Amino acid sequence: MLKRSVFRGNWGLKGPVVTLALLLPLVYIIVPGTTRWASYLYPTAYGLVILFLVLFKKTTWEQLGLHHEHWKQNLMLGGLAGGLIIATVPLLDLLIEASGMGRTELFAGAEKRLLDRSGNTISLVVYFGTVTGMALAEQLFLTGYLLQALLRATKPSLAIYLGGVIFTLVHFDLQLGLFLLGLTASGLYFLTGSLIAPLIFQIACHTAGWLLTHLYPRAFTLLGFLF
Repeated sequence: MLKRSVFRGNWGLKGPVVTLALLLPLVYIIVPGTTRWASYLYPTAYGLVILFLVLFKKTTWEQLGLHHEHWKQNLMLGGLAGGLIIATVPLLDLLIEASGMGRTELFAGAEKRLLDRSGNTISLVVYFGTVTGMALAEQLFLTGYLLQALLRATKPSLAIYLGGVIFTLVHFDLQLGLFLLGLTASGLYFLTGSLIAPLIFQIACHTAGWLLTHLYPRAFTLLGFLF
């Protein structure tokens, strides 16, 4: 049975909602055409807002969900959920090969979807370091700060659904995959009261996306509806 930590925040819904409502257009005004760079600029803005709140003692890392309570359970849960996502990619490619589907017209030219694979170890470290930082900033703001207030203000089922919707909308890209990522991360946060599992799950989803675009283009053919 899962052990859930008590939500520790004491802020209302007004603060997170107003902050997000001001942040989205403000960043767009400061950096025109920012929708092209939303995945980089907005996580940076989220991180700066959270850092401001912590430095000025408006909240703490523990209140947002970064604490060690039940950390082993949350680490395992996030690892299991994320591991299933990552494992799906090579397993799906193996199924395509074993079934003979890979030789059909559906998968013809799939390798052309591959992105450049010439990057060295340093570039990979930089990429996954950036992904981890962006995921942490998004989870702190969208989940630890905003979703936690939603969970206190409304029914959990509605709050979790709204968490998925908001996660999709703030990326300026209406992808089913983003909605499912946000929905699952919100559910994991509700179940555990911690950001550990949602954070690991989001990083795993980004990792699976990298595998699809760099190593397993045939699997991307079947999973393209998510992107």
